[in-house]
Amino acid sequence: MIRPAYYNEIDPYLCDWLRNLIAAGLIPPGDVDDRDIRSVCADDLRGYAQCHFFAGIGGFAYASRLAGWPDEAQIWTGGFPCQPFSVAGRQRAQADGRHLWPELRRLVASARPAVFLGENVAGLIPLGLDGVLADLEGEGYASRAVVVPACAVNAPHRRDRVWIVGKRLADAAGAQRRSQSASGNDGDRQDAGWQEAHHRTVACSEAGLADRDGERRGEARRLCGRAAQWPAGGSEGGVEHPARERRGEGRSGAALRQRRDAAVTGAGGVGDADDAGSQGRIEHWQRAGQWDAWSTSRTLAGRRVPESGIRLLAHGLSGRIPKLRAAGNAIVPQVAAEILRALRG
Repeated sequence: MIRPAYYNEIDPYLCDWLRNLIAAGLIPPGDVDDRDIRSVCADDLRGYAQCHFFAGIGGFAYASRLAGWPDEAQIWTGGFPCQPFSVAGRQRAQADGRHLWPELRRLVASARPAVFLGENVAGLIPLGLDGVLADLEGEGYASRAVVVPACAVNAPHRRDRVWIVGKRLADAAGAQRRSQSASGNDGDRQDAGWQEAHHRTVACSEAGLADRDGERRGEARRLCGRAAQWPAGGSEGGVEHPARERRGEGRSGAALRQRRDAAVTGAGGVGDADDAGSQGRIEHWQRAGQWDAWSTSRTLAGRRVPESGIRLLAHGLSGRIPKLRAAGNAIVPQVAAEILRALRG
């Protein structure tokens, strides 16, 4: 029997928020577990179709409704803590006690859900993305990561996030077999076709895993840090582009000197949070405790302050601090919904 959705969230304020959303019918009905994820085991999750970890204010669950994802269809989600990778922090990655991806991976490995969708800040790309993808591949998942900003769904801010998709390979082969069976072809041809496709899928996946054994499953899993290998693809749309920018690849010596000068003076163009100017502003803020966002019209991440008409503060709202914190840690459901629609397709 399929049980309701499972929500894991340690913050009591957010747990109440989730229960209110469930009561209002805005997210799938389910059980809210307020324990630390380190106390959760696979038996606790048995029978649940949807499992949402670090559930926050239910962004992934709401996205599943937006995407028309059936409540009884199996999917796990997890926007694991971003603090170890965020440019607003010390970026200690795996050395940070808040690094909880290994706990989420432990549960994925135990229960092996059909689909997993994760989310984190773009700072994960150079500091741990390879390790996450290697972990999923090591458990028999076809995995992929893509950076999609909030403005891609017409939100009035950039908010770059890396979205991580994992589909269990066994389920992919089974779906292919069922599709061929429904086509009405001769039974022998169906079996032969499926076996050929299955062998092709297994061979490709095994080759891919073997190719990454030295790079990802070995070194990347242990380090998952600055020395990890980069994913393929160097275009601006790929996950490697921010890292290439940080390393200065493809830039002339004069351009690199200009970037270094900008870092010292605290200047810099509007662009990615990883640019040298942003780093200089952050270092100045850490040293002096001063931030000139209003005089420079740039935020801590080096981006422009939003246009007037977008309220930056929440004056007059009761409990505005926890509400702002909850919203700040939340995903943009409309982005997740687009990914979930693609997974359904």
